[in-house]
Amino acid sequence: MENWPFHSNNEAAIIARSDNVAVAKKPIERGSIVRLNGFEVRVMQEMQAGQRFAIRDIGEGELLNQYGWPFGVSRGIGMGELVSPGLMKRRLEDIRDLADRRLDTLKGVCTFVPPVFADTGGTFDGYLRKGGLAGTRNYYLIVPASLCASDVAGKIANTSGAVARGIPNLDGVVAAAHTEGCGCNDGELIERLITILKNTIMHPNVGGALIVDLGCEKVHGNDLKNALGDIEALGKPVDALSIQASGGTRRAVEKGRKIVLSRLSEVSSAKRRPLPLSLLTAGLECGASDTFSGLTANPLIGRTVDRLVSDGGSAILSEVPEMLGAEAILLSRMNAAETVERFVRGIEYYRGLAEALGVSMDGNFVYGNEKGGLLNAALKSLGAVQKGGASEIASFLDYGERIKEQGLSLMNGPGNDLESMTGIVAGGANIILFSTGMGATEGNLIAPVIKISSTTGLFQRMDEDMDFDAGPVIDDAVSLDELSGRLTDFMVEVASGRKTWAERWEKRSFQIWSAGKLSL
Repeated sequence: MENWPFHSNNEAAIIARSDNVAVAKKPIERGSIVRLNGFEVRVMQEMQAGQRFAIRDIGEGELLNQYGWPFGVSRGIGMGELVSPGLMKRRLEDIRDLADRRLDTLKGVCTFVPPVFADTGGTFDGYLRKGGLAGTRNYYLIVPASLCASDVAGKIANTSGAVARGIPNLDGVVAAAHTEGCGCNDGELIERLITILKNTIMHPNVGGALIVDLGCEKVHGNDLKNALGDIEALGKPVDALSIQASGGTRRAVEKGRKIVLSRLSEVSSAKRRPLPLSLLTAGLECGASDTFSGLTANPLIGRTVDRLVSDGGSAILSEVPEMLGAEAILLSRMNAAETVERFVRGIEYYRGLAEALGVSMDGNFVYGNEKGGLLNAALKSLGAVQKGGASEIASFLDYGERIKEQGLSLMNGPGNDLESMTGIVAGGANIILFSTGMGATEGNLIAPVIKISSTTGLFQRMDEDMDFDAGPVIDDAVSLDELSGRLTDFMVEVASGRKTWAERWEKRSFQIWSAGKLSL
């Protein structure tokens, strides 16, 4: 496996062997000579950390490469010159053409061989649930069937949660408050809501649930109970109450509190036990990215995912807007025609939604990204998909769909961090690896979120929000393989009960991606 980065010194780094640009690791003065992989490059302008410069002359019309893949087309850039948006143009490829080429490849001998790490036989201490799934946490969940019941669900969680604090083997009583389920059309809006709520209730990090409805809304408790099917088969207590049938808010809150408290003894009777790493499913997320996210934190997550997959575990990578421009990488790792077709439909769904609304998909590329050193949306995507490592892509899931295949799956989902994590967790992720370059601080309602800083400076500056530092990768202080081993160990500790900073701050986000909304 090639070193990451391919070549580096204390001033700059070339990420992959075929790259024709390098990244400044620190400010470089104009006129400085930088020696990289046999090149002597005179830097033509003052460089800030995170900026890119050409390591050779890149003629007009020639592809600009980083991570070993193209992110733009040169307008003519000299050796040592700063690569800026004005000196490049976008490179557009049709997703259908890319997919057809991959499908043609699959008709012959597939050449993609995923990396393999030795199976460590490692374990974590988790909650074994009925059906063989594993929880890393044990929550009691209050689930409003619609927005009309969200406030009461929150009140029930608050009043009963105060009593539940300190109960062993119980991580809390939380409410999945949301803004969906009434005042809307039938169809995809309702189907998506029911899928997310059902799969969140069924999640192995949930030990019991109470469904709350108003009584007259479009989606009510019976809809959820019907979607769940045989509740006894879930192996967890699931109750329901209606606000109107209870006699209003006060009585519903009192009744709900009694139900919750009557169930906490049963829920907290679950005990952690050693379980194989094959029962871990890591959700992969990034937010507030900078140029170093794709050079340190994301590839660190990716290498950790490769280790987990080699141990029989799984991972889910979402955020379709951050796959645009990196489609060729992802397609090259799909060995099944069905996965290729589902991936293409997911990309086309998003692009079709943007076209119908008359907006640009480039909205995912924000001021903070450009300020952080990213040049365009394609470069951001090439860095973002590094979280998926180099493993085979086993399947492509709809938003919130439960994972079916062992290994790495992609999910159709938004770039919005909160909505993305909600879908990933509904899909079965029981822990989340979250990279950030500028300091995102979100958490998730029921799954622990490990925040991984792209630089040591961020880790030190936000030391009460960041859990793990990926900065040593770019500082050449430690190899990517060694640091991914440490992150794997840390992930096991968190899966076994160690609290992350987001958990300590009780950051419990739950936000559903509303169907028809172009969430970037």
